[in-house]
Amino acid sequence: MEYYNNILTVEAGWMIEQGVMSKANYEKLGQRGDIQVVRRACRNTPALVAYDSMPDRYKRAIVERVGDPRKEARQNVLEGLIEHSATASEYFENYMIDDDRHLPADKRREYYTNAIVLDGVRRLIEGRNSKRKALGNRATRFWDEISDAVQELDLTKWPHTLPANARSLERKYQRYLSEGFASLVHKAYQTGSKNAAKVADENQKAMLVTFMSDPRNLDNEQVARLYNMVAQQMDWKEITASAVAVWRDKCDDLIFARRHGAEKYRAGREMQVKRSAPTRPLLFWTMDGWDVELLYQNKPDKGATTYHNRLTMVVVLDGCCRYPIGFAVGHNESPALIREALRDAERETQRLFGRMYRVGQLQSDHFAMKNLTPTYQTVADKVTPARVKNAKAKPIEAWFNYFNKKYCQMQTNWSGFGITSRKELQPNTEYITKYKHQFPDFEGCVRQIVGFIQAERAELETAYVAQFEAEGLIELKTAQYLMAFGESTGERRYLLQGCGIRCTIGTRKMDYDCFDTHFRKYPSTRWQLRYDPEDLHYAVAVNEDESLQFTLEEKYIQPMALADRKEGDARELQRVMDFNRRKEQELMDELTPMEDRARELLEQTTLSKLLITDSRGQHKLPKAKARLAAANAELVEAEETGDNFYDMY
Repeated sequence: MEYYNNILTVEAGWMIEQGVMSKANYEKLGQRGDIQVVRRACRNTPALVAYDSMPDRYKRAIVERVGDPRKEARQNVLEGLIEHSATASEYFENYMIDDDRHLPADKRREYYTNAIVLDGVRRLIEGRNSKRKALGNRATRFWDEISDAVQELDLTKWPHTLPANARSLERKYQRYLSEGFASLVHKAYQTGSKNAAKVADENQKAMLVTFMSDPRNLDNEQVARLYNMVAQQMDWKEITASAVAVWRDKCDDLIFARRHGAEKYRAGREMQVKRSAPTRPLLFWTMDGWDVELLYQNKPDKGATTYHNRLTMVVVLDGCCRYPIGFAVGHNESPALIREALRDAERETQRLFGRMYRVGQLQSDHFAMKNLTPTYQTVADKVTPARVKNAKAKPIEAWFNYFNKKYCQMQTNWSGFGITSRKELQPNTEYITKYKHQFPDFEGCVRQIVGFIQAERAELETAYVAQFEAEGLIELKTAQYLMAFGESTGERRYLLQGCGIRCTIGTRKMDYDCFDTHFRKYPSTRWQLRYDPEDLHYAVAVNEDESLQFTLEEKYIQPMALADRKEGDARELQRVMDFNRRKEQELMDELTPMEDRARELLEQTTLSKLLITDSRGQHKLPKAKARLAAANAELVEAEETGDNFYDMY
């Protein structure tokens, strides 16, 4: 059963198959016009017969088989007219409520289905009106039929909420025609329930938000009490704690920073940047200090022993493989401890890669930045301090947590995860108290930390070195390293002697010399030495204002007896001989032209002022020859330039 051009029809083939009528009867009735064939059969299209045109005996036979054909066909006729609408879908998907929220998903689907069903009703009415210009007395009955058809739709496929009453459905349809999609949205979503809200205007909202964002973190009851005190004076509606809870959730982003501070807001609410690790070593270092979560006991000469002491470790972490390239342990973080960690980092690069390099980028915090900036600039090509109190910007913060869990937590003297961690994650206080006498002393705790760092380095070293590429890296010269990290002889300054510079460092007597020929130009300068206590093979000599800097080498000791000579002695001896030869040649190259020039000036001065004859007894003749030679030289020059010598007079 189906409606065809708003006419209830039955398929001819179905009636013949069901035995309602025979094929011969169908053909005879059609030829005599006793039945109305509204559509002729063609390929893949069955013939349709108007139900109302058939004799009553055939109608009764159809009712016996399928029931009321109008009720059966009504759903089909409306469902066939329902079409999906991209315009309606876009409208409800993009519909915004006043506080930047979209419609709930179930409401978007409900309103969209209502819209396309009403569009189907419109097509049904337009089709009926095209056949019958006026419904007349049947108009009321027609809306009853439409209402029945709408209610008989499969709600799993078309989950609409249109009214069942024919008059209400008609009013809904007429409003939809005049107002469009907006007529289907509930008034609560259109106005945001402001009509019934107790906090309705901007003044009330400002007062409530101010109380909720108070840095003292007032609870809902306190906020409601303070707000109601103002509401009584301003003739506003009073609110309850539950209403404050709703507004607190609604305005959480607005009040979070003032309640908890800018640091927590930036760490937990602002957009974060996701970064990839460096592709090879020495591209990016990050460094920071950390109070190691290992306790040690301190036994002073006088007073009670304490067991709550912790050490500070400054770590320089290479982002590639998260390799701890440098570290230093001390009582507290200081510029000296940071320099020691960077010095250890450079020593480690020399051990791993054969020489020291400057890192491409160094990330630090702002601790003692003015004091440490020269050191940072020596070590790194670019220095990029992280924003103050922005721990997430520094990958080393996550590494400290990893190191703490992997190594420190397994120790008896482990102190926990920090004071801000949850209580249930902290170690048992009774356990710590029971075993506190087994805590190591200062030196023992330092050995623990050093052992952990060495274990971590050993685990990562192979993978770390395999990714190394020297291309693009800048070598850190020995002089730069010693000027940045070396210790100095202080007020003790030394003069250059023939044997070089002889000095005492600690208890060790050292002899240094320099293979730079310019160093020996300053025999009267008193030099301060900068050196690495762990490697005294090199030193840097600087004058008082540090305008002069020369790299020194420990003097090579040659054996007196030829029989004692070993491999390398001849090479080092040749270096000294080559240096002396080069120095002598430089002196001769600089002194000889000066002597020649001085001799010429001296001869000219002597001839003009002294009456000293030559071997022939002549004095004026040599002077005349010199004068003529000068004139001839001027004449030749004038001819070469094209000038007439005699035009000058």
